[in-house]
Amino acid sequence: MTLIDDRGRLFGRLNLVDAAIAAFALVLIPIGYGTFLLFRSAAPAVSSVTRVPITAEERRLAGGSRLSAKLKVRGSGFRPMLRATIGDVPALGFVFENPNSADVLVGETAPGTHDLVIYDGVQEVARAAKAVTIQAAAPARVRAVGTLFDLDEATARALRVGPLAGGGASQGDIVMLGDVQPGRRQFASARADVEVAVPDRWERHAILILQCDLDPNSDGCALGGVPLTGVTKPVIRLIGPTSAAMSFAIDELLPTDPARRAVARVRFTGAAAAIALLRAGDRDNTADDRAATVTALGRRMDDRDTASVDATVSLGVDQSRDGWRYRGHLALPGAPFTLTTDRYVANGSVIELTIDPHGADR
Repeated sequence: MTLIDDRGRLFGRLNLVDAAIAAFALVLIPIGYGTFLLFRSAAPAVSSVTRVPITAEERRLAGGSRLSAKLKVRGSGFRPMLRATIGDVPALGFVFENPNSADVLVGETAPGTHDLVIYDGVQEVARAAKAVTIQAAAPARVRAVGTLFDLDEATARALRVGPLAGGGASQGDIVMLGDVQPGRRQFASARADVEVAVPDRWERHAILILQCDLDPNSDGCALGGVPLTGVTKPVIRLIGPTSAAMSFAIDELLPTDPARRAVARVRFTGAAAAIALLRAGDRDNTADDRAATVTALGRRMDDRDTASVDATVSLGVDQSRDGWRYRGHLALPGAPFTLTTDRYVANGSVIELTIDPHGADR
């Protein structure tokens, strides 16, 4: 039998054209496989996971969701379209940097140790076992001094020292209540603020212990969903007796730990007529028991139109990283000091501060 017969068949069985096509296909198989190996994406792999600081831009991109952590993930084979989960909880974002580095933005995640899992679509492509640890932390609490306002008379009189009625993350305890007073409202005019009475509404000065939630846009504090970002007298909403809604205007925030009793010597300086108003027994205008009280006055020194006097002041101070503070301001020698009453505002500076080693406000 000839190799190719008179009908063009190979070995008398295969058409020569079909044989050529089959041979070409056999040649293409290794070429295609080699091309696949050359250009295929490497499988992602994780070599390290470390926690890094969160930037303000990343908080903005979180769109109001709270960022609890940012993870720097190093490895290989990373691509822009990957996504990540912390255990079973989807991460807020997988930020691709290059094939060997990416950032994972972590949102609300239960405390504990979790796996970092990377997906390509719905397929798991990499896992770092027990690479993420979320610490359990008790929510912070703050002592808020302010005014409960816009109350009806029944709600105002039903308030008592103790737990606030109702529930919710913003609820806490009332530790001090002032008298029931007619409601007032302040309006801004061209020359000065005008305060007017509000018919059938009532208010009470109060000190509350409230839970301080993490602000989703920063590392600061939020009360009742209102971030405390330097806003003057923020107003939060609370639930009171009989599930009545109440508004609470915050004047200042203080630590919940008892203040340390201290005695300061303060030199007040100002107009002679204003300095003459100082009296022993004058008390700073805060409802909190940290309030500075003048216990003694020294000899007044006059200098033309001004005068100065050294006063002994009893007050409650709080310890901070920078030193002792009174109502949030440094109370160290040389620091400015302001005493405000319903009759005057006296400005001076601290000369000496003596801390009672055993005394504390309760």
